[in-house]
Amino acid sequence: MTSPAAPANAASALAARPVHAAASAPGAAPHPTAANVAALPASGVPPGTPQPASAPPGGPQPFATVIKDTKEIDGLFKIYQKDEKYWLELRPEDFDKPFFLSPKLATGIGEAMLFGGLMDLDGQRVVEFRRIHNQVQMIALNTDYGAKAGTPEGRSVAAAFSPSLLASTPVASAPQPQRHSVLIDAGALFVNDMLGIGMQLQRTYRQGYGFDGRNSAITAVHATPEAVSLQVLAHFATGSIAVPQPGAPAGAPVPSVPRTLPDPRSMFLTVHYTLAPLPATPMAGRAADARIGFFTSTRYDFSDDVARTPAVRNVFRWRLEKKDPAAALSEPVKPIVYVLDHTIPLKYRSTITAGILEWNKAFEKIGFKDAIQVKIQADTDDALDTLDGGASVRWMSDSSPSFAAIGPSHVDPRSGEILAANIGIEGLSFRSLRVQRSEVLMDQPSALAKLMQIGGPASGQAFDARACDFADQGAEQLGYAVDVLAARGELDPEGPEAQQYVLDFLKLATMHEVGHTLGLRHNFRASRTIPEAELSDPAYAKSQPLAGSVMDYTPPNLASPGAPRVQPYQTVLGPYDYWAIEYAYKPIPPANEKAELEKIASRSGEPALAFGTDEDNYLGIDPESLVFDLGSDPIVFARKRLAIARDLFKRQETRTLPEDQDYGVLRRSLGFAINDSARAIGVLSRQIGGVRTLRDHPGTGRDPLQPVPAAEQRDALDAISRGLFAADSLVISPALQRRLAPDFQERSEALELGAAAVSTEYSLPQRVLSVQRAALNQLMSDTVAVRILDNQGANTGGPGGSFQLSELYMRLDRDIWSELRGATDIPAARRELQREHLNHLAAMLLRPSAASRADTRGLVRAEAIELLARIKSAENRPSLSLDARAHLKDCDDTLTQALSARLLRLGA
Repeated sequence: MTSPAAPANAASALAARPVHAAASAPGAAPHPTAANVAALPASGVPPGTPQPASAPPGGPQPFATVIKDTKEIDGLFKIYQKDEKYWLELRPEDFDKPFFLSPKLATGIGEAMLFGGLMDLDGQRVVEFRRIHNQVQMIALNTDYGAKAGTPEGRSVAAAFSPSLLASTPVASAPQPQRHSVLIDAGALFVNDMLGIGMQLQRTYRQGYGFDGRNSAITAVHATPEAVSLQVLAHFATGSIAVPQPGAPAGAPVPSVPRTLPDPRSMFLTVHYTLAPLPATPMAGRAADARIGFFTSTRYDFSDDVARTPAVRNVFRWRLEKKDPAAALSEPVKPIVYVLDHTIPLKYRSTITAGILEWNKAFEKIGFKDAIQVKIQADTDDALDTLDGGASVRWMSDSSPSFAAIGPSHVDPRSGEILAANIGIEGLSFRSLRVQRSEVLMDQPSALAKLMQIGGPASGQAFDARACDFADQGAEQLGYAVDVLAARGELDPEGPEAQQYVLDFLKLATMHEVGHTLGLRHNFRASRTIPEAELSDPAYAKSQPLAGSVMDYTPPNLASPGAPRVQPYQTVLGPYDYWAIEYAYKPIPPANEKAELEKIASRSGEPALAFGTDEDNYLGIDPESLVFDLGSDPIVFARKRLAIARDLFKRQETRTLPEDQDYGVLRRSLGFAINDSARAIGVLSRQIGGVRTLRDHPGTGRDPLQPVPAAEQRDALDAISRGLFAADSLVISPALQRRLAPDFQERSEALELGAAAVSTEYSLPQRVLSVQRAALNQLMSDTVAVRILDNQGANTGGPGGSFQLSELYMRLDRDIWSELRGATDIPAARRELQREHLNHLAAMLLRPSAASRADTRGLVRAEAIELLARIKSAENRPSLSLDARAHLKDCDDTLTQALSARLLRLGA
């Protein structure tokens, strides 16, 4: 990095820096306070940045005059305080020197991901103080691109890429006579909207929120020789509140307001900035390998024009070195210390501690004793702020469940060294009966597709490799598990066993988030490593891993109806976790590192070390990289979960409720069951036309792209048809329907808040139809058809040969239109499903997409002709009701017109 003697020209200094593209860590949905300040207004100052005052006539005042009667705070920088004013003393060597700026929220508003204690995912910066005459700028260095200083490549990079201005202020004093240092106004640098919170508020609520500098101020400063932290109480306000306008177009953004404020026109958030020098000697980076899942610090180094790519990728990891390098087991020079914030309830501290220290077992395997330690912040400890740096765990109180737990971190962009990490645990997700999310089946198609993990990018899901929904969705799964066992009479929801379930889930969630703060990404293939026989064995499940890694999203391990109860949650590390820690943290001599890392990574073909991550799930093609599945056989798992849901349905019919409990428990249980059924159907749907995507290098004997065997696709289709499209799937009696009253207090509160999220009626058929519609969208999509047609030549093994597209269409037709074969009437719910299927056929006949294959169009036309004949044969059957007869005649008319209409070929 730049020495004190480096040139003042920041562009020249930048050329010496290897740099980084994505140094934010995982664990949550994208943080809404993050802002990219590259796009500046014409003034060159980010929105919300106070305009610097002009230097006083005649030049700055003497240093001694400015600091007269001030309080001196000594640390990395000397800071002087007088009333609300703070001055920062900058020495000559502090200019043109990189510092690490790590922002977090100290207080928030309890919603919209603006939570007190949350680390800003995208706000970390490498900054420099740059002096231009009597103006001092704090600039964010462009750490994405670099080359060796003093070379033509270095000069080229320096000329090509610009830094960004964060804040600017005039020099506030003449130089101090002995130190030659100057003062600058700290408020001008930090009392602003550096993180772009105002823009995020506007996007979230569609109100005119903006930063109010007059009512914002630095409220606390904490300085040590290693760092300086400043807390800025930032006020955001709007002069008026916009309301929804009548006649607005459908889908247009609708203004809303925060629900947690006494006055929605005004809010305060406290931003905690920590400023520290980057490590004097960068940690040696460790090269990333796609076979093992780590977050990576990516920089583009243009020094070598022979390399295939300028990208240099290092894994995220803490600096961990042995005190005694020769010892087989040694304490580290500096352990990784997690500080538990005093906001964590006492009853959860031991469980969280156990989840953190569980990772020590992996470090012991590679020679570190007590690599991870835990400290607890005392209630009266004001000197230790868990937001300052290092690793910490905080408890967050929010207005409604949003994320349950997250584990982001900030890293040194030069090497991937983790410098700060803050795990946040959301209290509502672990309270009482834990998140009463009764009506959580989402009616929006994109949201339901996400729940079912189908549709791929076209479903509208935004991709962010850092997002982590495990604890959030896992809290819902916890509620479902408690309801299932309570309905079976095996567990008291208010008893100690239910509380132990919560603690086991909390330990698993803690291990998962600690894994993120150690650098690990998700591993969604890890759940495929344990056979069902072992998962169903109470003795095995009590002490052994239920999946290959705690970095997967695993559902609670529930026993089949009538089977013995089993351990619901994994409370120990899996074999993949030990392997990943070995790759990133094993001490290796530099001369041997490349060969040793290749040796470690080459084990990727071992079944217990299977790895697939977020993009493997997001793209929708891999049938194994799924969330909330469990066991080595996905079809066995899905059938088991559908059986559990059907059993729960039946138990609600005769379930006796205590008089002090309302009927909301029935409604919630059915909502959970439908959600879990939807997930199971999604697991099955991903098998149809699925292609396993393995990250193997040559030499494992496995092809990296492996179509699902035909027999497995047939089994999956059979399970979908029987579990979702059959006439007797997911039905309840009219008597139970009449008992599905809402929680009337929740309904009232929802209406008062302007969001009728809890309705009076509970239309089970419409909720089931939403799942059926989503499954049909997937199974009858062009993407699935193309993969089936392309894979027909590859699926030659086993009885029946390759899985054919015609098999898929014929099976859907047979089960959805099963009433045409008998003499029974067609119930209303079945008519809805049949109309959905017919609409798909008509659309594929009339408007085939540009991606549609000729075989697809031919099969659809043949299927439509055959179906039309059967409809015509059945539509005048005496056993049909008037509604069913009208339904068939309408279907007859739709198909007849679709078959005879002129073809409209999109994209042709």
